[in-house]
Amino acid sequence: MILFSVIKDYVTKKNIVIFSGINNYTYNGNSRYLFEYLSKYTDYEIYWFTRSDKIKKYIKSKGMQYLSYGSPLKLIYKSLFMKIVFNDGDSYFNLFGLADSKKTTKISIFHGYGPKTTIAALGDSEEIKMRIDKINKFNFVNFTSKFTAQNLAREMFCLPDNKVKILGFPKMDAFFDLNHAHKSRLSKNKLKSLFTRVSDDSKLILYTPTWRPYNYNLPLLDIVNFDTKSFNNYLEKNNLYFIYSLHSVNKPKKIINNMSRILYIDEKYSLYDTNEMMLEADILMNDYSNTLVEFCVLARPQVFCIPDYEYYKKSKGFIDDFLDIMPGDSFDTFSDLKNILDKIIKDTDKYVDQFADRREKLLTKYYNLDNNKSLESYKNFVCDIVNR
Repeated sequence: MILFSVIKDYVTKKNIVIFSGINNYTYNGNSRYLFEYLSKYTDYEIYWFTRSDKIKKYIKSKGMQYLSYGSPLKLIYKSLFMKIVFNDGDSYFNLFGLADSKKTTKISIFHGYGPKTTIAALGDSEEIKMRIDKINKFNFVNFTSKFTAQNLAREMFCLPDNKVKILGFPKMDAFFDLNHAHKSRLSKNKLKSLFTRVSDDSKLILYTPTWRPYNYNLPLLDIVNFDTKSFNNYLEKNNLYFIYSLHSVNKPKKIINNMSRILYIDEKYSLYDTNEMMLEADILMNDYSNTLVEFCVLARPQVFCIPDYEYYKKSKGFIDDFLDIMPGDSFDTFSDLKNILDKIIKDTDKYVDQFADRREKLLTKYYNLDNNKSLESYKNFVCDIVNR
């Protein structure tokens, strides 16, 4: 290993680009979209690092390339000569420290920005410093608007200007293709692969709760008088389906088990992608997750389950007054939830129009709508790096 630390800065790097996800068993988010896009171009060797057999099989079936511990010599060779490494979190693939070569460009695409994007929840100053140091190990970090570049990049992450890029999110390009988004919502192809009785007029509620810096239950379980069986019956009666996934950090103690109309997307669904499912969703149930910003592009109904709002605000905090910018109604009781859903079902457009100003404010602040061709922007960026 000492040998690698010595030679990594002296070898001539090749046009090798390595991607990885939030962890070694997931395949989704910005990294996935950019990996698949760049894999079409033969100017580069594009690889995805994974430890999942299911992901390996999928990548191979699509004619793309992966790296894994199963081929150690190949993994070491490609890592030694890689020119660019991508990740959409704050920690890049770094076998034997080879990515730390001054000749290898480290790029964080990142995964989401919104009112909850703070690092206050990390606690003491040493933890905050560690987080700042990790993100500063990247050569470039992507942001999505002038506001995020200024208030998050510089003031929160202490990034110098030369590391800050505003390229948007590759996963969001499909949201700006209105025809594709409309067809996805109508087709429900992903939903049909998860349930057996989906009809053409079925509707999907997608629930995307974020993590908390404290012990908690799935927030929906904590609203007044909530009952899982009654909720499933309500979904059945209204031809609705309910899918939810959890953040990989600090998952809740109690969750809702699968039922005829309810599905929890756990670790078994390694190819599941929240953005693909958002394109099919008719309603987004949310809390403080940054998916609320991304879903604003689709201009579809959002509802908010925030029974722990005051505690979350005190524990983690927000950039904005969350209640003033939240683009949908919130509920504290099961009865309120059903009433809001009834209102949406009865007149979706009226409900959506009610929150148009809030959606516009969120997008103006957290996602530059000019970044509607992020994949192309990244391709040009990669080309510039390779040709230096």
